[in-house]
Amino acid sequence: MLAIGLRPGEAAGLTWDGVDIDTGRIAVRHGVRVEGNRAVLVDELKTARSRRTIDIPPFAAESLRRHRAAQLKERLAARSWADDSLVFTTTVGAVLDPRNVARVLTKLTEAAGLGHWSPNELRHSAASLLSAAGVPLEHIADVLGHTSTRMLERTYRHSVQPSITAAAAPMEALLGTG
Repeated sequence: MLAIGLRPGEAAGLTWDGVDIDTGRIAVRHGVRVEGNRAVLVDELKTARSRRTIDIPPFAAESLRRHRAAQLKERLAARSWADDSLVFTTTVGAVLDPRNVARVLTKLTEAAGLGHWSPNELRHSAASLLSAAGVPLEHIADVLGHTSTRMLERTYRHSVQPSITAAAAPMEALLGTG
């Protein structure tokens, strides 16, 4: 979710047939939502912009390769396996409940001394890091599955720099004494 800014439900609904580790691409087509007290796989995401194919960084592709191997071992060791298509599952292959993912993430981030993090903060961090790296907002919106940059500008992008530096160099060139 941090590497490409997936929504929590999109990550939980990611299927192996949509992952091409060799080319480094994933197809985001499915999601998971909570209905009542259970997590349910959604066959298709609600907007065309949400349904997208994303290039993933090589480190993420390698992580998925290792995850796939570990999941296959879990599947062989399990007495029964609920579903063989989901990338991220419980230890018996069932759909992950986003609320459980949030609880585990919070425990991990607090144990690491990072404080309380929610899965959506990984998405916000992806947008912020891409913006700080100079990726145009339109491209970030495409990666995140947004129809425009407005939500990105208002909600998702946070400064990762301790100060605003955009004006210093141009003003030095225009008004400086050097």
